[in-house]
Amino acid sequence: MTGQKNRQVVLAHFSIRNATFVERAAATHDAGFDGFGMYVGDWSQQRAAGRSDDDLLGILAEHDTRVAEIEALPIFADAQLDTFVHLVATYRPDRIQTIPPFTGAVDRAAAGEWLATVADRIAPFGCSLAIEFLPFTDIGDAAAAAELVDRAGRSNVGLCVDSWHVFRGDGLLSLAGLDPALVFSIQLNDGPLDPVLDDYVQDCLHHREPPGDGEFDLRAFMELLPSDAPVSVEVPDDDLDLRSPGDAAAVLFEETSRYL
Repeated sequence: MTGQKNRQVVLAHFSIRNATFVERAAATHDAGFDGFGMYVGDWSQQRAAGRSDDDLLGILAEHDTRVAEIEALPIFADAQLDTFVHLVATYRPDRIQTIPPFTGAVDRAAAGEWLATVADRIAPFGCSLAIEFLPFTDIGDAAAAAELVDRAGRSNVGLCVDSWHVFRGDGLLSLAGLDPALVFSIQLNDGPLDPVLDDYVQDCLHHREPPGDGEFDLRAFMELLPSDAPVSVEVPDDDLDLRSPGDAAAVLFEETSRYL
């Protein structure tokens, strides 16, 4: 796999959300990505269809690729925690993408304690937690997510910075002064500055665009973030869904390369 010099480049699950596991592994390798994101819901569907972890690991080996990240673990989701720890122990990803609750206020102290507990469970496997801030939640910007990192007090807890949530949130200035050491992952995508749909979640699930095809100032965005932070290319988009997984992955890798 080629990736980019000094930087890991990952194909996020939802960029080719309709792909089979075999298609995902093949597309990831063929396009040049260093691995892909495993969505816990997709793993559950694979198991329900009769595939064991050994079967899935065999597919990864056959296509010379790996699971680089797992998504998405909601803060306080105790019922899912054992599943995520199992996935970490089995597939050895570099990080778990972690998200805040979609509704309600977040008790910052309790969240920090919860994150610390999870971080301690996955640390023996060399795995980290990357907290993604979401503008429609109580953890809506980089500063709020950084507070949770500080409260957790663990070296394997950091941030996932998604370009969509920056440009559709508080903008580039919200990243000013951010400690680069806190950035464990960058999710890269493009899109229109003005929403297509009123519903934030539905808009970001259907109308993102490959890097360079939208209106976000991605060069300025990347300049504010560490040059060696892993990049996960996350472009859930209805138009991209019309392409084959291989074609979509190739387009995303090519378009992303210009910013790296």
